[in-house]
Amino acid sequence: LLLKEFSMPIFHIDGEPVEFEPGEKIISAALRCGKVIPHYCYHPGMSVVATCRMCLVDVTDLGNGHPAPKLQTACSMDAAEGMKIETLNQKVEEGRKLVNEFLLVNHPLDCPICDQSGECALQDYAFEYGSGKSEMDYSKRVSGWRDIGTFVALERNRCIQCSRCERFTREITGTNEFGMFNRGHELTVDTYADRPMTNKFQGNMADICPVGAITEKEFRFKRRVWKLKKNHSICTGCSTGCNVTIEHDRNEIFRLKPRENQSVNKWWLCDEGRLTYRMMNERKTRIHQPLGRVDGKLEGISWNEAYGAIAERVSEMSPLPQEVLALTDTHASNEELFLLQKLLKDIFSTENIFCPLPNWEQSESDFFINTLITSDKTPNRAGALALKIKGDAKTAKLKKAVESDPKLVFVLGNPFEAESEIQEQLKRAQLVVHLGIFHNSWSEIADVVLPGQYYSEKDGTFTNKNQRVQATEIAVQALRRTRPEWQIITELSKALGRENTFASSAQVFNAMTQEVKAFKGLSYENLGGLGSVLTKKTRDSGMKVVKAQI
Repeated sequence: LLLKEFSMPIFHIDGEPVEFEPGEKIISAALRCGKVIPHYCYHPGMSVVATCRMCLVDVTDLGNGHPAPKLQTACSMDAAEGMKIETLNQKVEEGRKLVNEFLLVNHPLDCPICDQSGECALQDYAFEYGSGKSEMDYSKRVSGWRDIGTFVALERNRCIQCSRCERFTREITGTNEFGMFNRGHELTVDTYADRPMTNKFQGNMADICPVGAITEKEFRFKRRVWKLKKNHSICTGCSTGCNVTIEHDRNEIFRLKPRENQSVNKWWLCDEGRLTYRMMNERKTRIHQPLGRVDGKLEGISWNEAYGAIAERVSEMSPLPQEVLALTDTHASNEELFLLQKLLKDIFSTENIFCPLPNWEQSESDFFINTLITSDKTPNRAGALALKIKGDAKTAKLKKAVESDPKLVFVLGNPFEAESEIQEQLKRAQLVVHLGIFHNSWSEIADVVLPGQYYSEKDGTFTNKNQRVQATEIAVQALRRTRPEWQIITELSKALGRENTFASSAQVFNAMTQEVKAFKGLSYENLGGLGSVLTKKTRDSGMKVVKAQI
């Protein structure tokens, strides 16, 4: 009885049973169970308009024993108990062919020069349902190219009037910057009052456009999409941790695209986050190999020489616990922060590890997409808090530790870069070791510099502002003489006399779940593509909720 009470209602698509939730549309239930129904205008995050008519299906039984009188749009019709639907019969095929031919009436043959080529729904459906000829023998409508915003461009000739872009600015961003103008043959999309868009999410309009009408300026004519390889990752531009795919070719990253995660960013990504791909390709300021200070100048050395020099110097100094200090930024992964903390505890019996924890603002808005933007531009503040790494808004705790004149200083990343006074004081330390990716003010004063890797070049996990732990994966090959920071710290511990057996970041993460209370119950294998929430959440006193500016 209980099973019967809680079982979901069922309808049939092409003879196969499909479960649905009451009020769910046919297309939603079909796509969820893997059934392909072609569509242009439907998007699960926006209202239903049924303008493209491409999702036509034949309802042979409405659930009451009677068929629908004509083909129905799957995006606008609710599923019903006992309903029977055909998506592959001749009647449906003919309907889709007629619709597709109508949509191609004014569409230019731009495929050879169009950026959407290779991921274009119209191209795919024209191949599947197109006749290869047209009844139209007069000139096509010409609307021209328009510069509609800072991030995207509009080629109106390619538009099929699906209205996704117009609904996006009306329903998702709430900015109402885009609209549909005129009627019939002259119907077109454009911005109001001839003003360019200024919202911070324009790139999403290129993502949801099913054709090449709206394209990203940043990606125009850079690479054909079928050449791009894709890896799952997260955006590290802020503490939201939006899920993305890193798209690359020949070890060069060309763009970031949002990846659906209903618990984090849904289908969206801000334009600022999209531009973080540029740093992944940065080579001029990268640290290419280990460096050691010889006669006052940094010179290239081998990894063994670097570890040997550090071990020898530490042995000579024999620093007391209060004479050892570690600084880290919150761009470091959970594994790197854990290992640095572990190195200080196990070898030097100290917990003198600090990170910058400035106050930050979280946007509050009636429109979900605006809450993706925060003023905390680091990806792992919550991870540092979960590991109980010290820090405060005014760096008072750190300044007190610096005043005790530490002999040995470890610096991970680029923490407290604006605190020149702290850097000047730490110059006097007998040994400064910097682990980082780019040359900065810390590498200039360091005695030994150990080159790390960017998050697109290594595995790792980050904890976002909602304390969801998410994993990144290797997308591109790192520079030959660099190593991931978790490996550097593991090898450094071995050189200093405390051997760890970690052979991967996954092993480090699983060790962390055993030793750190906040991460207990998690496992690297179970993070999957959507992540897992910390079992014990940590309060962030530095967060302030503010009203979003639309």
